[in-house]
This record gives sequence, C-alpha cells and structure tokens, in this order.
Amino acid sequence: FEAIAECVGALGSPGDECQIREGVYKETVFVTGLKGTADSPIVIQGYGEERPVLDGTVELVPEGGQWEQMGDIYFGKIQDNIWQLFFDDLLMTNARWPNANWSEKTVFDGRNHWAHTSTSSQRGRILNKGPSLADSGLDMTGAMAVLNIGAWNTFVAEVTSHSPRSNEFTYDDTFGKIMLKFKVGRYFIEDKLELLDAPEEWFFDNSTNYLYFIPPTGSSMTSTRVLRGKVQTYALTITDSEHLVLKNLDFFGTTLRAIPQLDQRTYVDNLRLDSLNFNYPCASKRMFKDPSVTQCTIVNGKQPWKYLSGTFVFYNNTFHGADGIPLRYMAKESVLENNLFSYNDWTSANSRVGNGGHATVLSKSLSDKAIRNTLLYNGEGHGIRPTKRADVTLNRVVGQCQGLQQSDGAGIHLTSNNQPHSHIHRNWIHDSPKYGVRFDGAPPRVGVLGTISSNVAVRLGPGGIQMKGDNHTALNNLAFDNEDGSTRHRKDCSLCVWKYVRTNPVEINKYSTVVGNVADVANGGKRPNADPYPLNGLNITDNVVDPDVKSYLRDPDNYDFRPLGALITVGPYDADPSTYWIPGRQEYKPSSPVPPTGSTTVIAANRDALMWLPGLGHVTHHVYFGDCAGEVTRADVSHAVGVVSGDVNVMKIGRQLKAGTKYYWRVDGTSRDGDVVKGDIWWFETI
Repeated sequence: FEAIAECVGALGSPGDECQIREGVYKETVFVTGLKGTADSPIVIQGYGEERPVLDGTVELVPEGGQWEQMGDIYFGKIQDNIWQLFFDDLLMTNARWPNANWSEKTVFDGRNHWAHTSTSSQRGRILNKGPSLADSGLDMTGAMAVLNIGAWNTFVAEVTSHSPRSNEFTYDDTFGKIMLKFKVGRYFIEDKLELLDAPEEWFFDNSTNYLYFIPPTGSSMTSTRVLRGKVQTYALTITDSEHLVLKNLDFFGTTLRAIPQLDQRTYVDNLRLDSLNFNYPCASKRMFKDPSVTQCTIVNGKQPWKYLSGTFVFYNNTFHGADGIPLRYMAKESVLENNLFSYNDWTSANSRVGNGGHATVLSKSLSDKAIRNTLLYNGEGHGIRPTKRADVTLNRVVGQCQGLQQSDGAGIHLTSNNQPHSHIHRNWIHDSPKYGVRFDGAPPRVGVLGTISSNVAVRLGPGGIQMKGDNHTALNNLAFDNEDGSTRHRKDCSLCVWKYVRTNPVEINKYSTVVGNVADVANGGKRPNADPYPLNGLNITDNVVDPDVKSYLRDPDNYDFRPLGALITVGPYDADPSTYWIPGRQEYKPSSPVPPTGSTTVIAANRDALMWLPGLGHVTHHVYFGDCAGEVTRADVSHAVGVVSGDVNVMKIGRQLKAGTKYYWRVDGTSRDGDVVKGDIWWFETI
C-alpha cells in the first residue's frame, strides 16, 4: 500500500494487522467499524522494528521562493494557514510579551516571564502589578491574553482596549461564576505583529497569509534551513471500533482521537495505545484569535446510553511538547502504565469557564490505574488526577508546574468524590512548588476511605502530603524540605493531616489513621495566633517528626532514602533491602541510578551500595564499578563486580569509598531472550 489509509481500509476481521513501513506520512486517516476480539485484536503498527511518522506539518516556502528581510525579521507570503511553527526541529514561540522561548524553557517560567496582576484589577479589566506593561510602550489591543486569574483555571481572551504607556487593559469576561484571584494572578500577551522582537518568535497574519519570524540566535535563513508549519489537528480518528491496538508509531505536530458518535449510537471500546511517541501533538489556535481550549489526544469511551466503555490501556508511550493537556480519557476501566510526559502545557489555558481544574493526565474512569509513569516539568498545576477507585503506584512526578504559571495544585491530586477506596502508594513527587499528594475537599463535601502510603514527597512548596476528609489512612510516608531544600518552619507542614479547613468549623480527619510516617514537620494545620494543631486522627502512632529527619537517612539528597541502621524502623524503605523500589518509567536499558549521575555530594561514609531502575523486560543485570572511566566503559562480563537477577536492583560495593573521589559505574541488562543492552556510564563524586 502507498498510504496508511489504504492499509487500514483493508482491515476487516479479528486478528488482521496493518503493518506500516518506515517513512513520513502526511495523511488524515479515519479508522471506523473495526471489531476485533479480546483474543484476536485488530492491530495497526510499525513494520518490525520500523517506526513510521505521522506528520501534521508542511514545509513552508514563500511566494517567489525567497524570504524577505527587514532587520532581524524575515517575512513572506505562504499558501497554508498555520498555527505552529518549527525552525528545523526547534519549536518557535508565538510573538509575546513578556518575552520567553521554548529552547530555554522560559515559556514555563511564570515567576519571571509572565506579568503579574494588581489586586486592583477587576473582572474585565487587568491592572498590571508594577510599571512593566506601561514601560513596554506597546499597544496590546487585538492581542491575545493568557490569564491565570482563577487559581487552577487559566483563561484566554482578546485584549479589547489598551493604549501605549498604559498599565491596564480590558477584555470581555466570559468566564462564568468563578471567584477571580488577582492577588496571585499572572498573565502574558501574544499573537500580534508588534510583539515580534526576539529570536525564536513568530507571527502569522491569516488575513494576508504573511508569515513573520526571527530565527534563533546565531541562525539565518539559508537554503539548508527548513521551516515547517502545523496544518493538522488529528492524523488519526477512531470511531465505532473495539479491541484495537495501535503500536510503534510516531506522531509529529499531530495526534489521534478515539471518539463516540452519539447521534449514530456508536462508540469505541477496548483500545490499547502501545509504544507511541507524540512530539508536539497539539497547539492552540490563539494565533487565529481563537480562545478555544486546545484539541489534543483524547480517548472518549462514552456510550450512547450514558455508560462508559470497557478497558483502555496506555502503555509505554511518550508525550512531549503539547500546548495543552497531552492526554485525556474516559473509560469504565483504564490503565496508564510506563508512559513519559515531559514539558507539556506551558500555558495551562484549559478553561473557557470556571471549573474544578485540570491535570497533565486527565482521566475519568470507574476504575483508574496509573503505574510507573514519569512526569517531568509539565506546566499544569496538577500532574496525575485520577478518578474512581484509583490505584496510583510507582509514579515519579518531578517539577510539576515548576515555573508557578498556575496557582494551586499537586503532583497527585484527588478530589473528594474520587478518594473512597483509592490508594496512592510508592510514588516519588519532588522538586515542585506544589503539594506532593493531596486529598482535597472541605465540609460538607469531603472524601473518605482513601489511603496514602509509602510515598516520598520532598522539596515541595506548600507541603509534601496534604490529607483532608475523614476515615483516611496515611501510612509509612516520607516528607521533608521546602522547594529550595531548606527545612520547613515549624508552623508549616510536610505531612499535613488537617483538623479544620481554614475557618470551616466542621472537624475533619476525626477518624483517620496516621501511622509510621517520617517528616521534618507534621501537624494538623494552622490556627490563628497559636501553634498549629497536632496531627488529627483516631490512631496516630509511631510517626517520626524531627526537623533533622534527613540525618536518619543514608543519603536523601541523592535519592537514597534507606534508614541509617536502626535509627528508624518506619517509613517507606527498609534499612538493608535487596530490592530498592525506584518509581517511574522503565526504559529499554537500566536508568535512574542511585546515586544520580553527576552528583558531587555523595556521602562516602554512607555509600555502601549502588541501586538502579531495571531496564524494561530485563531479568539479569551485570554491574561494573571503579574509579577509571575508561576501564568501566571497556569492561566485559569477566570484569563485572556483581551479577543480580530477578527484581534485585541493589549491588553492595563491598568496600569503604574514599572522600573526594570520582567513581564511575555501569549496569548492563539482559532480557529473557538473552539480548544484552549496554548501560550508560554513570559517575558521582564523594564528600
């Protein structure tokens, strides 16, 4: 077949497969009416080890074949209406104020690259905090404002009036009944030619089809440069299908959707997305003055008779660079396993009207599992936000909303109606201005019967673990440090099991259990003009609370959270385990070394072992270690310092390390088939 659509069109019976050869495909494919079975699903996949690319961009060439230039700005008339631009492989940034760009990830920095709202702002009228808007000298009228003025809600609106040297502007407030929070509000303005003034910025005038852009620093438009523009929202639309597998496909500048057709009483059921890569899968159309929420990857299992479909599985996929929520789904049962979400959703502009908020992974399932996923530096205030009877385990959430471009949030967040019988366990949430794990709610709407156990929540903003509601269990968690690594003030909390929600007079957590947790500061929440309440609950025993709690652990700043000897016998880890659980996505080779590669602060006196996250499907690991990089790089099995099998991922060093020394190590993994994957060279320095 010449095209994917032709191959898909030939499918019809359970067990049929469409195997696609490698190459770049620019198609819009409709998959409909395919009905596999549980034992014989219909499969659409890359051929063998090949990975075909579904590409939603087109190469841009100006009329006449030559870009015009005025100063730093290149411009020309193009044929296509585009809403995203790539310079070679670099994502360009919509012309904006204050300036920011993708290459340095400053688009995620709400602290320094967004403007801030004054408390004197009003609905429909933004007054800038400080003189920066007036000092810009720009006329923002007609530009698009991205407004985080609703805490966990960020909106988009066109600037209806503004004058140069004015420090305020107006917009049409269509955001519904929501209390706007200008005290912590922030915003930026984009999508007007006058804002084009920095490398990596671009503007497209869809009334004239003229494209304007400034190349990255040090670059110019030569014949070898390639400009590509996004022209497609969905390369693949799935309807009226069940027991369907998509595997080993790459998406660039486009994505897929699986949706019901309620008017035709059809739906999708039992869909598996396996080892798909989504790079820049979606982008807003703010450049067209369209304030709508970005359309991105969605799997909607709603049925015409208002029930949800069976099981959706998302396994071993990657989502990178989405300008919006990278993945949302609705299902009776869902499994999100071994996926990577990195640098998605830098605006968090996912609301048209006020609502309960969103997340990097937004699900609605009657049984929700999230297992071994890694979330890295995504912009939304919330990371994983599961729903009913959630089982959230072995996930690693790093730097969620690190730039504070959205107020409120948590790495793992459950609303009150989703807490019953949900279990959040063995996750690491760290290095974020947000909470780690949060059970939310306030009387009379509170959650019950949830469990938060054996999690590590460190270097976080307002607190590590916050538990509201009642009849909950907090068991063997570890929580310490402010976001900057300093110890919390005694009136703050890393383990927060509240007695009251601010001024609400109804007691919460009256019947909760809080046992075996370890924290630098733990209490039941603040109270006016007094010390915080103590931890609240019916059973509060065997918790270790000490501002110097890190001294009880082997090397916590380097992710070694094992207790030192018998100093403590509670918390998420044993003192001398053969298996040290490390959360997050398993890669094709060993990863996530402990101590982490590049660390210069490893405590020699405490370093007795090396730990790592095994490669996906590996059953045996050979470990190489020494103080010579070349020897460790060249070493073969005869020079391994040890071999471990099964789930074992701890290798005892067997000697005392020297302070002030640089050590190198490597872990090779072997699959059940005997295939050996050589690991990376890792290193650390001791103190």
